[in-house]
Order: sequence, then structure tokens, then C-alpha cells
Amino acid sequence: MSSESPQLKKWSMKGFNKLKSIWTFILLSIFGTVDAQNSISLEKILSITIEENIDIKIKNTELDQVKNYEKVGVLGLLPKIKVNGAASANTGSSSIEFATEDFPEINDADSESKSINGNVEISYSLFGGLASVYTYQKLKKQSDLKSTELLMKIEQVLLNTAKQYFDIAFLQEQNRILHELLEVSKERYFRVNIQNEFGNASKLDLLAAEIDLNKDSVNVMNSDYELKAAKERLNQILNRDLSTDYVVESYVEINKDLNYNELLDLTSQNNNNILFHQYLIEIARKDKKINNTSIFPSVSVSAQYGYNQNESNTSIILDQSNTGLTGFVNLSWDIFDAMARKRIAQNTQIEIESNELKLEAIKKEIQKEFNVTYKQYENNIKLIEIETRNNEASERFFQRAKNQFFQGQLSRSDFRLAQVDLSISKNRLNQSLFKAKIAELNLYRLSGKIINEIVK
Repeated sequence: MSSESPQLKKWSMKGFNKLKSIWTFILLSIFGTVDAQNSISLEKILSITIEENIDIKIKNTELDQVKNYEKVGVLGLLPKIKVNGAASANTGSSSIEFATEDFPEINDADSESKSINGNVEISYSLFGGLASVYTYQKLKKQSDLKSTELLMKIEQVLLNTAKQYFDIAFLQEQNRILHELLEVSKERYFRVNIQNEFGNASKLDLLAAEIDLNKDSVNVMNSDYELKAAKERLNQILNRDLSTDYVVESYVEINKDLNYNELLDLTSQNNNNILFHQYLIEIARKDKKINNTSIFPSVSVSAQYGYNQNESNTSIILDQSNTGLTGFVNLSWDIFDAMARKRIAQNTQIEIESNELKLEAIKKEIQKEFNVTYKQYENNIKLIEIETRNNEASERFFQRAKNQFFQGQLSRSDFRLAQVDLSISKNRLNQSLFKAKIAELNLYRLSGKIINEIVK
């Protein structure tokens, strides 16, 4: 039995409460400042993702590359202009026998000759079975395809970022709850320890309080580690220093009025995966048209304006120069290609039919995903209302259990149960909130409006 006086016991409790209040004030001051300085919203995180994510930057670069091939000049739809020039010189000996006896033979005579020419040439393809036109249209569709692929990547990254954000929000709230439980366990251990010293609590009660305190301490340590790892994963998505620390906003604003039919119509019209496969079909059809143009002849014209000069000391004509305009008309026609054209046409038609089947499969898959996601959205909206009421009841129950326990009217196991129930209740509410928001964002992704919802 301890000889500590009731006055000392009273002073110890007051000292503990005062010390606890001081530390609580200090911690709130410190972490409150950190929260205010480093708190970041979901909207801000998603904006950073669009600007800084490496995968999105790669897709943007690929899109720029495709757009460069979209220029009409690349396809020969515009005239081509070239400047040509050449010069040559020769020195040596020459032997010449003329066809007429009017000129004597030349044997081993020193000879010199030089030639200079230059011209400006313009050429243009008049007709090629419209192959260039169809190729240009195909490249525009490929550009649209790449743009859609970029949007799909952005949507995927944004949804993954949001999931990671809410993982952090959940772990952050769970961490806060565990810290609260730890503080309660510390207070319980302190009280039971004093009661044990005065004989008002058994050694078993003290050991039970110590075990629960150790459990809560371990849970806090594990939670701290999980929270740090989750923040590093999000930092990687945002393409920034992995050690960057921040606090995400726990407040979640959920649109509880999403209409099933409206979103389903938008999904059938604007879903980027559906649009992607539609572009694949259109590109295959352009390939078919391009192949069909090979049965037609191709006609091109060109014109040159140039200067030409030739000098030779062994020629009948010692110096000759010419300045003028020259024109050409070129015609080519593949009459026989060993049935290659027919096989290409067959393969192109097979590709069109294959892409059409893929499109139908994609539409069904997306509708199934939409239905599942909307059901998740509805269920979690309902769960939020239920879990909110349950959390309020758990909070009241815990406060009453806490008061009764410290008054000696409640067993340690019942108090611990109330403690754990409150923690579980808060976690379930947070899970319902975050799952509902993720389902909402996923519905926006499926209907092709997630980017507009973020940047609006």
C-alpha cells in the first residue's frame, strides 16, 4: 500500500491535467500551423497532375509528333519547288575521228571542257486517284485518335490520383483517430496507475491498461508509416520530390444528385474508349479507300527554267549556252501487281469488321462498368447517412462509457470495446465518404466529363 497522501494524489491529477492541456495547446499550435501552410485540396492535386505527370507529358509529346504529319505539304498536296545546279570540268587528251573527211582527225590533242547548269523546277501531282487526299484525311483521324488516347491517359491518371488522394485522406483520418485513442489510453494508464498505488485498482487492471496502451502505440507507429508511404506514392504521380510533406483536406463534397439516364446517354456519346475504337474503324476505312486509288493512273506535271553552258576546245562547237523554259507531263499506271492490291483490300476489310466487333464488345463492357459504378455510388450515398447517425451514436456512447469507467462504474473490457467501436465507426464513415466520391469521379470519367468537372 502506498503512503501517498490524498492531497498528493489530488495534486498529481491536477498536474497531469494541466500538463496535458499545455501539451495539447502546443501540439495544436504546431500542427494547426502545418495544416494551414501545407494543406492541399483534391482540385489542386488534380491540376498539378495534369501539368506535371510524366505519363501525360509523354502522351502530349506523341500527339505533337502525329500532328506534324498532318501538314498538307508532307503529303504532296502542294506544289514542290526545287533549285538545281551543277558544274563540271575536264582536262586530258582526246582523239577524235569525224564522220566526214572535211575535218581532219585529231590524235592525242590536249583537251579541256567545262559545263555549268542551273534551273528552278516546279512540280505538281495533278491526279493520283485521290490517294493524297485520303491519306491526309487518314492522318487527321490518326491525330484525333492520338488526342483521344491522350484524354484516356489523363482520365486514368486523374482517377488514380484521386484514389491515392483519398487513400491518404483515409489514412490521415485514421491516424488522427488512433492518436486520439492513444491519448485516451495514456490517460487511462495514468489514472489506473495512481489508483493502483492507492489500492483502488488491481495489478491486473494496470497490466490491462498497459497492454492496451502498447497496442495503441504500435497501431500509431504502423499508421504513421502507412501514411508516409501513401504520400510518397502520390508525390511520384505528381512528379515531385518524394519527401515533400503535406496534409490533404479531409472535407469531401459529393454530388448526391447524379442522374442515371443522363450519365448513361453521355457515356454512350462521349466515352473516350468508345470514341477511340470508332476512330480505329474510320482509319481502316480510309486505308481501304487509299488502296482502291491504286487502280487509277497518276498524272504529274513539272516545269524548269534554267541556264546551261558547255565549253570544249576539241568540239565542233566551242561554246554553247542556253536559257529557257522546259515542261514535262508524266503518266504512270500500274497495270499488273500480281494480285497484291486484292489481298490488301481483303485484309483491310477484315480489319474493319474486326474493329467493329471490338467496338460492340467495348460498348457492352463500358455499360456494365457504368452500371456497377453507379450502384456503388448509390449504395455509398445511402451508407453515408447511416454511418453518420451511427458515428454520432458511437461518440455519445463512448463519452458516457469514459465517464462511467473513470468513476469505477464500467469494466475495463467494456470501456475498451466502446473505444474500439468508436474508432471502427469513424473509419466506416470515412470509407463511405471516400468511396462515394471515387464512384462519382469514375462516373465522370466514363461519361467523358471528368476533366471538365475538375477545371470548371
